[in-house]
Amino acid sequence: MEKIGLLLVTFVLCPLHINITDSFVAVSTKMIIPVLSKVVCKFDERLINISYVFEQPDSTTNQSLSFEAQTIRELKDMKMTVAYYVVSSESMNRLIKRTVDVCTYVKRPGSDRLVKVVYDHMARNNRLPTVCPIPAREKFYIRNLRPAAISIPGFLPESNFIFDTSFHTGALVQPLFQLRYHGRLVRIINGNFFPQHNHTNTLPN
Repeated sequence: MEKIGLLLVTFVLCPLHINITDSFVAVSTKMIIPVLSKVVCKFDERLINISYVFEQPDSTTNQSLSFEAQTIRELKDMKMTVAYYVVSSESMNRLIKRTVDVCTYVKRPGSDRLVKVVYDHMARNNRLPTVCPIPAREKFYIRNLRPAAISIPGFLPESNFIFDTSFHTGALVQPLFQLRYHGRLVRIINGNFFPQHNHTNTLPN
């Protein structure tokens, strides 16, 4: 369960900088990578402004995402909920869901060992909240998030997926913003994609 939790938090927070090319000449091991087909971003413009760039969306291994955010008002608290869904042509089944209190972690970094591993890594490369309440007009960014560089546990099914990250604030759990990633997990062995018929740049939504 902890491995899945780390995957979920990593997907939203952790760009691991690995040099991966479309040819995959250097790959000699077995791995599973997420290939995105669509990213949906929604936010409450009264509270926060968010922009993002999805680069090389038609690539299998060189996709990247960058996010910029600026708070409009002071945020006294913030909770993040992540959920992973396995999607088929007939159903969408949630595999796991986890909620992290961002402000509790910022005030007491030792309170969540799983989040600390990812957050400490991210602090070296990006700008994330470090105080709470989060001031108005504060700017944050995550740059060059590489889906293909994220370590995926081998026991996750090779299937279409939806990875949903939503942030809420206030006593009434007011929606702040939501990022939803659509894609497919693809297995690569010695540079070859398996199953072969699933190696496509046009993925189901």
